[in-house]
Amino acid sequence: MLLGGGALIALAWTTTAGAESRSFEVTASKYKFEPSVLTVDQGDHVTITLKSADRTHGFAIKEYGVKTEIPDGGRTVSVEFVADKAGTFTFSCSKFCGMGHSRMKGQLIVKPKAQ
Repeated sequence: MLLGGGALIALAWTTTAGAESRSFEVTASKYKFEPSVLTVDQGDHVTITLKSADRTHGFAIKEYGVKTEIPDGGRTVSVEFVADKAGTFTFSCSKFCGMGHSRMKGQLIVKPKAQ
């Protein structure tokens, strides 16, 4: 489900019924995300709050069905999902933002559950 972000200010852990909740604040700007690497454990509930430092951007993680627009003007938007697939997934800007748009990417690293 997609919902309503900032610079890397907070990273929170809370235990809920055996799963962790991980929260990140990410800032989008020409042509990068800060931070550009987010690491969670498989099964974690993930909330990413996004803010743009300059213009309208997008945020998408294809494998998790996440896609939202990040408005300009410092307004925030959040996305939430359960990291149920282990692996390294690319997140990218899903709204054309200029000549460097195709380079605007980051990584979501989902560490597998210990067996």
